[in-house]
Amino acid sequence: MSRTKAFKEQLDEHGAKWSEWRAVEVVGDFGDPDTEYHAVRGEGLGLADHSWRETLVVTGSDAVPWLQGLVTSDLFQLAEEGSGQITTAVNQVGRLIAEARVLHMPEMLVLDLEPGVLEAGLLSHLRRHIITEDVTLVDRSEQTARVSLYGEQAAELLDRVCDTEHRVTSLEEFAGTWGAMGDEDVVIQRVPLTGGPGFDVSCASEAADRVWRTLIDANDAVTPVGFDTLETLRIEAGVPRFGKELTEERIPLEAGLDHAISFNKGCYLGQEIIARLDTRGTPARLLRTLVLGEGAAPRVGADIEREGKVVGQVVSSVWSPRLQKPIALGYVKRNHNEVGTDVEVEARPASVEALGYALASTSAKV
Repeated sequence: MSRTKAFKEQLDEHGAKWSEWRAVEVVGDFGDPDTEYHAVRGEGLGLADHSWRETLVVTGSDAVPWLQGLVTSDLFQLAEEGSGQITTAVNQVGRLIAEARVLHMPEMLVLDLEPGVLEAGLLSHLRRHIITEDVTLVDRSEQTARVSLYGEQAAELLDRVCDTEHRVTSLEEFAGTWGAMGDEDVVIQRVPLTGGPGFDVSCASEAADRVWRTLIDANDAVTPVGFDTLETLRIEAGVPRFGKELTEERIPLEAGLDHAISFNKGCYLGQEIIARLDTRGTPARLLRTLVLGEGAAPRVGADIEREGKVVGQVVSSVWSPRLQKPIALGYVKRNHNEVGTDVEVEARPASVEALGYALASTSAKV
């Protein structure tokens, strides 16, 4: 990650309170998490710094067919430039190595990843599988900054301040476009992190402060939003994050990542295990939303119990402004993870619900 001094000073001017995620520096909040939350869920716009995410560029005449054999999604569906998808890389036994957002740019594939994923094993894993193929892997994390805009009017604002190949308002989930924001080159990808409209704007690291300023100045409703608020929004939306709900112990099907898996494509590493699980029916456990009736958010790692037996563990938790209740994401064992099942967390009644329950259960603005 490379955040310039000018950009960090700009974030500090907005009241950035610094924290850490996966050994990198992030803005925890900007002093008023409640305002940040309502800017995204309400009628405003939220602007976040995601410069700490990693960027891997894959090029070469064999890039697509080669990577097709190493990820769970069908990259052949990305024939059109600007198309995108979410995918995962798994090992021989189907366990996660990485989760990535993929974007087909002219003459390249761009992978957007959580920090530390490349060094922790993904890059070496991919390099081991280049034999004679014409494939080049370039880690562009240090040269790339990324800011994200969330809210119902985000696409319209980006179309107003950017001149891009495709209109931002036309982008489907994970699709993208590229062009200019004033004098700065940008790449924009639609990313459903919060359960509502959201767009990552990538640029050169040295341009981040100017891109941020352009977006802040473009609309009085734009509010800086920190990592902690985005976690609340993400957990409400039931979107798993690599490094939290997604770890090397998990299989994509357990985390509800069916949309990142093709069950019809040819062979890929780990396919046998995933196909076997799909054929048998439900995995041994599933990631679910847990809704508690009262009190504070439960402790991460707390047992999920039913009839005196441990049937799962809490992986992440927050107080949900949407529901005005504590909620959590947790893996719950088979025969206990049906939607509507009553369980206990920290001796408190809780209900097992589908991922994204907090948003699906109410359409009211907050």
